[in-house]
Amino acid sequence: ITLVLVTLKLSQLGGPSFNVELGRKDGLISKASSVEGNLPKANFNLDQLNALFSKHGLSQTDMIALSGAHTVGFSHCDQFANRLYSFSSSNTVDPTLDPSYAQDLMAGCPRNPDPAVVLPLDPQSPAAFDNAYYQNLLSGKGLLTSDQVLFEDATSQPTVVRFANSAADFNDAFVAAMRKLGRVGVKTGKDGEIRRDCTTFNS
Repeated sequence: ITLVLVTLKLSQLGGPSFNVELGRKDGLISKASSVEGNLPKANFNLDQLNALFSKHGLSQTDMIALSGAHTVGFSHCDQFANRLYSFSSSNTVDPTLDPSYAQDLMAGCPRNPDPAVVLPLDPQSPAAFDNAYYQNLLSGKGLLTSDQVLFEDATSQPTVVRFANSAADFNDAFVAAMRKLGRVGVKTGKDGEIRRDCTTFNS
């Protein structure tokens, strides 16, 4: 496959600009069932996150950097409601949550909320691609269990602290991880196609 480099810019959101390798073919199968086991879940612990990413050749540092994409975007309430209302037999609210932040989340996502309600993954700067996501984790303001665990686990905490203190380190690691991610599962020959319309298979 000939790889052609184009510039992908996240600069509109304040993030880094970097060259993306092209040449990937589109798949010939698209099923929702294929997603299971290939994407991290909101309640994953560090071991589960590392296991999922490592099977694709991605390191723990890559995983933590890619998790930083949660500096933009939103989540439905059902992905973190257990941290607010039914965490454990001894704690209704997840004790790793900042109490003030937990109150804000409960106000935005009461029990049995409208399924359409979403809250920002990054309460500090939800429309900017920056390292505030990691700063939030240091303050107990990671929205998902799989976010906050990156700081709570001693083996991943140093990387989170480094990214929280250096936007440049985060940007460099994110770009490196994105390039590696782009090489996962590349299809060659008859295993894939270049779609004429990206929303449908060629007929």
